[in-house]
Amino acid sequence: MHDRFKFDRHRHTYLVSHALLRGALSQLVDRPPAQWLFGLNAYGKPHLANPVLHLDIQFNLSHTNGMAVLALAMNREVGIDVEHLGRQETNTDIAERFFAPEEVTELISQPQDKQRIRFLEYWTLKESYIKAIGMGLSCPLESFAFQPGTSQQAPTLLRVDDPVLGQKKWAFWQEQIGLQHLVALCLQSAAETQFKPVINRADWLHAKR
Repeated sequence: MHDRFKFDRHRHTYLVSHALLRGALSQLVDRPPAQWLFGLNAYGKPHLANPVLHLDIQFNLSHTNGMAVLALAMNREVGIDVEHLGRQETNTDIAERFFAPEEVTELISQPQDKQRIRFLEYWTLKESYIKAIGMGLSCPLESFAFQPGTSQQAPTLLRVDDPVLGQKKWAFWQEQIGLQHLVALCLQSAAETQFKPVINRADWLHAKR
């Protein structure tokens, strides 16, 4: 799978992210990393093919230039996305093609120097959501809309057009990690409450290299 990447740095990040997944699962459950097996749903979302008895472990991976992230959750669906803040594809033309109309209006209303970060806020939230529901880009990005978060309030879903998908409740977290990366996390949550994930650096992964 990693052979599809054109650049060595992308192949390296892909390999690191999957080593992170296997290692993190083995820290959670006493099973050697090589013994974890994975399958894909109909839309290509990976899942455990040899789950642990009595444990419903859900996971999601994302990687970009310079960072790989992994979300682990018990008994609830989860999606995560990370983007490099230097990403070039952040213009309003792309937003108008893919974002919900209310998101485009809010994005354009931002000062010019704030539009790049706002674009990435929307993008990471939308990616985390479509990954959590397990549908990926088969779920049109304009078919749901977000209200961006503030320092006091977490991001929220304003609208979901699909009535079946709209029955599920989600909580969202978004934060800039360091100077160059933005992360968004989507977690199935009946209460739709604001939450703070437990964040751990995978220093053990570097120690094995």
